[in-house]
Parts: sequence; C-alpha cells; structure tokens
Amino acid sequence: MNTIPKFRAIAILFLFVIMMLNIKLVELQDSSEDYSNPYPLAFVLGTLFVSGLSLTNSNISKFDLPSIFDSINLLSFKSDALETLTVSHSNWDNVFVSMDQINSIGQVLYTSHALFLIVASMILLLAMVGPICLCLKPTKRIS
Repeated sequence: MNTIPKFRAIAILFLFVIMMLNIKLVELQDSSEDYSNPYPLAFVLGTLFVSGLSLTNSNISKFDLPSIFDSINLLSFKSDALETLTVSHSNWDNVFVSMDQINSIGQVLYTSHALFLIVASMILLLAMVGPICLCLKPTKRIS
C-alpha cells in the first residue's frame, strides 16, 4: 500500500526530467540516423537482467512472491533464527518478535551492505544533478 505513492512520485519526477530536457521530435528524427539499431543493446541488457533474476533465487519457485519475501526475512536472521521459528525452542519470548520485510531489508542494507547503499545514493544524486546540468544553457557575458 505504501509503494503506490512512492511509484507515483518517481513517475512524476521522471516526467519532470523529460520536460526539462525539452527534446523536439525533429531532433530525435535527425539524430536517429547517426546511431545504430538499439535492439541488440536492449536484448543484451534484458538477458542480463533475466539471468540475474533467475540465478539469485534458483531454489525458489517462480511466481511465488510470499516465499521470496520469507527468504529475504530469513537472510537477516542469525544462525539460531531457525531455532526461534521451531516449536522445540525453549525461549518463547523470541517467537513473538517478528520482523517485517522492510525491517529485514533495512537491517541488511545498513549493516552488511552499507557500501552498496552509498553507491546507490551517489547514483541517485548524479541522476538528479545530471539533467539540471544538461538543461543549463551557457550565457555569454558582454564586458
């Protein structure tokens, strides 16, 4: 339920960047002769994406999203996490403590994958500043 407003905000930001670029249709048609066919690059990127998805969760059946989220939850637990999920465990207080998917993803990102989080934030910063720099037109100063 929370992802829909976030998706809408990202879509609005994407449209804002496209509007800032102010690309005319004539410019697109003129420049298309300079470049080669984009389909081979799209095919290579698509196959890399699909192969990456299939290799990461090979033991999980496809189209089974709840089990994928459960495996993400179990990634953040320690080695004794399976003992807390079983009935034979004697400490019943830990059984009632549950982690949501967003909690487990946050714990993994901020502890063991902090470098990836910093790299992703730098990429997003570049994605925000880049279109602004592209849209700026140099002004000539008359002295």
